[in-house]
Amino acid sequence: MSDQTRIMSSLQLFCYGFLTTPIAVAGFALVIYIPTFYAVDLGLGLAAVGAVFMFGRVFDVISDPLIGYLSDRTRSRYGPRLPWMVLGLPGLVLSVWLLLSPPEGAGLWYLICVSAAFFLFFTIVDVPYSSVGLEVSPNTNERTYLAGSKAAFQVVGALIASLIPILFATQMGASLHVLALIVVGFSIPAILLFLFGVPRTAQNETLHNVGLLEASLYALRHRDYRLLIGAFFLVQAGNALTAGLMVLFITQIVGRPDLIGHFFLLLFASTAIFLPVWIWLSIVRSKAFSWVCAISVACLSLAFACLIGSGQIWLMAGLSIVIGAAFGADATMPTSMLADLVSKGESEGQPKRAAMLLALKNAVSKLTFVFPMGLAFPVLELAGLDKTGSNSPIALLTVVFFFAVLPILLRLLALLVLSKTMRSKKNGNGINA
Repeated sequence: MSDQTRIMSSLQLFCYGFLTTPIAVAGFALVIYIPTFYAVDLGLGLAAVGAVFMFGRVFDVISDPLIGYLSDRTRSRYGPRLPWMVLGLPGLVLSVWLLLSPPEGAGLWYLICVSAAFFLFFTIVDVPYSSVGLEVSPNTNERTYLAGSKAAFQVVGALIASLIPILFATQMGASLHVLALIVVGFSIPAILLFLFGVPRTAQNETLHNVGLLEASLYALRHRDYRLLIGAFFLVQAGNALTAGLMVLFITQIVGRPDLIGHFFLLLFASTAIFLPVWIWLSIVRSKAFSWVCAISVACLSLAFACLIGSGQIWLMAGLSIVIGAAFGADATMPTSMLADLVSKGESEGQPKRAAMLLALKNAVSKLTFVFPMGLAFPVLELAGLDKTGSNSPIALLTVVFFFAVLPILLRLLALLVLSKTMRSKKNGNGINA
């Protein structure tokens, strides 16, 4: 079958991507609302809740590659991915419901147990599900459409998670309950659409006796994979710092905490609007070129963030739009480029490693979100940042450094790494980018 053979219709792309929406609603609720809700509203304390979620990220780094490895080696009449998704989705839905709708008197042990179940079942569903997008199509451009479909529905989930507290204007507990209902309600039609609308992935006919450690070392030895993951790590670390400190930047630098939700809505809406632009650019030029353009745009916009001051709402709105636009390429191009690597390897007779390689990429992504808590927050505390009162120029400059300057430096390093990938492509031995 030719690499350029299209096998999926627009309806099938919809059926593939729609499952991302309930997963994204749950994921964004976990990142944006849950820590503060349990720490402040339920009175469990910032330190205790922070430790629980830091441990959850470390747990993900271990569980993601393990689930990916097991999924790659699964044999069933339904393919290697579907059994894991069907097994994990009920557990994910139940753990989301328990996490977002806790009973009265829920304490720290309740949070530990329920969040542990959430992290485990999230991985069991998401790693095999995302792997389908890497291997279901032999067409390099269609792999970008698959990644774009997933990214678009991820934005839908983010918009829902952002809008509910604004639309209902209720206490956070009630808003989280509504989000839990949405996850439950969307998950059932989403898995049915996937079951009946997405082509099955092929069985792994080359199940070599390769251990988990050896499979992981393979990824580290593979030059193209190292370059791709290195660039991805640097960009995601920058994104994590910018997103993690955006609330502080709006509160302390712009001075408009009442507009936090509106700026996030602009960001997510911009991601959805500009996503087709990056996909089009990847088709007419290349995936690496499209990603490089997005990284460059983000660097330029963050440079202007250093000029934003108190009350400059329109500048902050423009920054939110441009950063959101770049996020679309960050979410789409690395996954599509990884799919090309997987396809190239399997065409050369290598064992199926889609889930394993994707899981390692996911683990790297999750590690980057430790940056705001493990690096920026302690330094900000040393700088004397007061989240509720006035701050010294040094404290405010520290916020700007972690929100904009350090992310720019990380992205510039990513551009250097991607330039090596593009040179390899020109020499005929790199990623089909």
